[in-house]
Amino acid sequence: MTFFTPIIIISLILLVITILLAIADRLLVNYGECKIIVHQDEERQEFVVQGGSPLLTELTNNGIEVNSSCGGKATCGYCKVTVLSGGGEILPTEEIFMSRKEKLNQMRLACQVKVKNDIEIFIPDFLTTVRGIVENETFDPKLRWRVTREDGVYPEMMAKKLNITAEDEMRVAGILEKHREDPGPVVPVLQDINKTYNHLPEDILRLAADKLDMPLSELYRIATFYNAFTFEPKGRNIIRVCMGTSCYVKGGQRILEMAEKKLGIEVDKATEDLKFSLETVSCIGCCGQSPVISLNEDIHGYFKIDMLDKILDEVD
Repeated sequence: MTFFTPIIIISLILLVITILLAIADRLLVNYGECKIIVHQDEERQEFVVQGGSPLLTELTNNGIEVNSSCGGKATCGYCKVTVLSGGGEILPTEEIFMSRKEKLNQMRLACQVKVKNDIEIFIPDFLTTVRGIVENETFDPKLRWRVTREDGVYPEMMAKKLNITAEDEMRVAGILEKHREDPGPVVPVLQDINKTYNHLPEDILRLAADKLDMPLSELYRIATFYNAFTFEPKGRNIIRVCMGTSCYVKGGQRILEMAEKKLGIEVDKATEDLKFSLETVSCIGCCGQSPVISLNEDIHGYFKIDMLDKILDEVD
């Protein structure tokens, strides 16, 4: 017991010092006016605040929606923003939610960054943040920070207004009811959503996650495990250009470039009317007929660029 007594005393002294420093920082230090510059959704906003509060609080107070803020009721790590300038050093309370790549890219948790000087940030879209959380495996439902204001906890910050219609709500409700008794309903629910919308729209996923009472990051993790799911709208007709060695050597790249030009889209995109999607594949399995493309289930071998217009005109 004698050995542990000095350790306990030192720990108590450090705890008291930490508390006193926190109080002094909050009550005695005046950071003056600080400018916050926000880049979000291709827009730029700028406003001046009284320094000393968490960045997330000041953003919310000024009507800036951080799409990914947890608000104290979801998996922590959602309120990531990219600090372009200012913000100080990254804190230990942020590091546990950051990958090495994110730290190198100056990503921070807005709820932990304190506004002490001018700061410029970029707020990524929600799905980008969720993708990062899933890829880095930094999500943990047990870990969270509570976002507070002088008038109390601010739980509604997670509730971004969803761009959905009453018909969408009825569709999702019907899908969930259909699988209510299923032992593992998530995959069947995602399958039906993907079939209904021809992809997995972000706002529909948000709604489904809320109704299933699970973090969106968990729903996204499951969705990304299966190649059948897509987060981009797909066309009714899918053109796949083979880029295997034989097809590539015999003009696959030129066919792909012409297809992009004719359709006015890039690879893995859909035309505006959702009539066509354009994809590449490593091999279709008809190397003896290279170059090869496929249109839906039909395979076209010995393909020439001047054949493209004909097959495009043949589909509805």
